[in-house]
Amino acid sequence: MSMKEKKIAREARNKEKLANDDWVMAEFYATWCPHCRRMQPVVEEFKKLMEGTLEVVQIDVDQEDALADFYTIEGTPTFILFRKGEQLWRQSGELSLERLERAVKEFKS
Repeated sequence: MSMKEKKIAREARNKEKLANDDWVMAEFYATWCPHCRRMQPVVEEFKKLMEGTLEVVQIDVDQEDALADFYTIEGTPTFILFRKGEQLWRQSGELSLERLERAVKEFKS
């Protein structure tokens, strides 16, 4: 599989996930974005915390630009909470672990 095919396959898989999966928190990020780099340890921690509760999907806006366009991502990082394709909550910028947790708790009780 070429890099291009891999990229298309990953993008298709993520698109499918965001559209159909039960609970997903997507982080749209960019490798060159300092805010995203600072968020990385928080996102890792959040992933561990949410295991079995919801899936955390990280989407590189440069690699998966079609997906970023589809969800009108204007700044990175942007976090979107999905349930079966519906956007329940969305926020951009650096967020605390507590804020991410609270977003999930607000909708998933």
